[in-house]
Amino acid sequence: MAVRVEVELDGNELVARCCEGKAVALVAITDQQGHTYRNFGEKDLKDATAGLGQYMISLSWEVFLLPGDYKATIVFYYSGRSAHNLISERVHVGALKHDPLPESWRDLPTVEFCGSQPEGLDAFLLPNIEGRLRLPAKSGRPIQVEILENVTPYPSERRRPKLYADRLAVFLPILKTLSQLQVDNGKVGLSVLDFARRSVVFDQQNITDREVSWTKFKDAMAANSVVVVDAHDLEREHDYGQFFASEMTRRLDGAGSDSAKRVLIVISGPMELGSRKPLEMAAPAEGNFAVFYVRCDFLLQAPVVVPSPIFGRPVALPPQRLEALEDGIGKALRKLKPRVFGVHSPEGVRDALAVILSDLSAM
Repeated sequence: MAVRVEVELDGNELVARCCEGKAVALVAITDQQGHTYRNFGEKDLKDATAGLGQYMISLSWEVFLLPGDYKATIVFYYSGRSAHNLISERVHVGALKHDPLPESWRDLPTVEFCGSQPEGLDAFLLPNIEGRLRLPAKSGRPIQVEILENVTPYPSERRRPKLYADRLAVFLPILKTLSQLQVDNGKVGLSVLDFARRSVVFDQQNITDREVSWTKFKDAMAANSVVVVDAHDLEREHDYGQFFASEMTRRLDGAGSDSAKRVLIVISGPMELGSRKPLEMAAPAEGNFAVFYVRCDFLLQAPVVVPSPIFGRPVALPPQRLEALEDGIGKALRKLKPRVFGVHSPEGVRDALAVILSDLSAM
């Protein structure tokens, strides 16, 4: 469970101590067994210009804690001075009610710091986290699982990249979670697709020890920047469906060629595929496959209706929601008879994952 620890510093205090040394915050979290985990953050006082006095400066950490009771102690001091501040607080982390995956946290450390204020995609992927979820699938027959995530930006996200970053903040943690599947009698692969460029942005097959090369993933995403989509690509938006169908077909072509069952897990938001007539993929004749569709409905929640102060009318839906109303992905998958999960919360993702693991184990 994610817990945020934050220390706020009065800018006037930093300016008063300018311009030597550092302002340092130390954090210690002690679990019920008496084990203590520590981290720190610092601010160089040479940066404490006069204008800084108008602001509150914050140092923060994201910490993962297993359910239980903890003591958090924070010490703040200026290097080179004997004075310091100390505060100690009790922290309670409640267990999930009716948790569908109670064993998934069994191998995790009790406390794990994410690092101080990760930036860019690191804020979503947390590559320095060493803990791994326990997500075993013990199939009675060989299975070949491939996770396909659609990271195609909506038109509004190309105009406003901040919207795209907000969506990646949802999609990438889901991708990292599913990449930790442990298939005892099979293999797990991962591919990231961009329909606009008709490209496989990132691909890693036969993931071992639940380790994805997130450094290569970040490099691939940087090269695939949403702000530099070619105008020629935008003119061919009607090809979205053909590209998606070709990628699905290519992965299902092997169904029936060997004993391994092909399992595709599609992660996407609802998206219009642009085809003039509805696209439906034909199922392989052998039927040696299964498809799961994790439809991320995070953008489709009912908006907060705020009346206009002048006209008293509700505000318009954000453009992302309007663009996500047509589920072309779901329509295209219909003949493959996918198991569909409409998820709109972390709990929904956890419920979907529990069902997927159960189905894989029953194959």
